[in-house]
Amino acid sequence: MNRKHIGSSFFDTVDEWKKNPAFRQAYEERREKFELALQIKKLREHEGLSQRQLAKISSVPQSVIARIESMNSKTLPRLDLVSRIVASMGYSAKIVFNKDSRTRHRLAGAA
Repeated sequence: MNRKHIGSSFFDTVDEWKKNPAFRQAYEERREKFELALQIKKLREHEGLSQRQLAKISSVPQSVIARIESMNSKTLPRLDLVSRIVASMGYSAKIVFNKDSRTRHRLAGAA
């Protein structure tokens, strides 16, 4: 039996929601946190470390590492904390700024 999907896909629905400025802002904030969490987790797993082992070598509590890696956490960790965690695995943290053509902020009175 061939069943067809009825209705919008999840991604179509999210694209529709992104038209709402409040949703789009919340989505972008969570996306940044999600990407950071995923990168740290991938590095840890690539190095063959458990959260407990990473906690020991970085002197960061395992609960903090778990919170950083959690996809449900809403807060971004401090940069010095991220640097300390990745440095303990032999990496350095680098921040890159990209111009977002979708959003343009102007400073009042800027010359």
